[in-house]
Amino acid sequence: VERGRLLRAEQGLEALRKECDSVVILDNNKLLEFVPHLPIDKAFSVMDQLIAETVKGIAETIVEPSLINLDYADVKTIVSGGDVAAMLWGEGATRDGPEAVAHEAMHHPLLEVDYRGAKGCLIHITGGPDMSLEFAEKVAEYMTQELDPYANVILGARVNKDYNGRCRIMAIMTGVSSPYILSPKEEGVVLPKWENGQKMGIDLIG
Repeated sequence: VERGRLLRAEQGLEALRKECDSVVILDNNKLLEFVPHLPIDKAFSVMDQLIAETVKGIAETIVEPSLINLDYADVKTIVSGGDVAAMLWGEGATRDGPEAVAHEAMHHPLLEVDYRGAKGCLIHITGGPDMSLEFAEKVAEYMTQELDPYANVILGARVNKDYNGRCRIMAIMTGVSSPYILSPKEEGVVLPKWENGQKMGIDLIG
């Protein structure tokens, strides 16, 4: 059963990569390692919350006054033609330093992706009144040091009094590698096979 589900997921991913500018991959199987004893509905809500917090944070940076502003054009620049993308999330105490906070985001247990050589990165940092511009820029520096030398990096930062002494990072990286990628986008797409005139659980976008 698991092998069949994985095959359909791979086929669906390849079809989506053909139609979409960027495809974000999240593996629900990682929940088995992260929250193995939670009831199934609550376990899936953990992944839902991760997605919601990331989208909410980026949206707030676009529409609300920020220390470093982002706009819709910045988001579009990163995700257009980004192929496979990853969402990164992390939180830590500012007293631990920017490198420690960046490490939390880059090694989140629910996210399995090789970001080395990534082509684009949109970073959103939320911190308290104690967060300096230098701190935010150092976080971005640590997060992007292994990206492609010509990667397009866009940083947004916002001060929120509720985060005094803490810092939260949410990022979207594009052009990354994942265990679920069968081949580079430009080398062709493996489309789902048809069985008895029906698609194998996939609705194509476009």
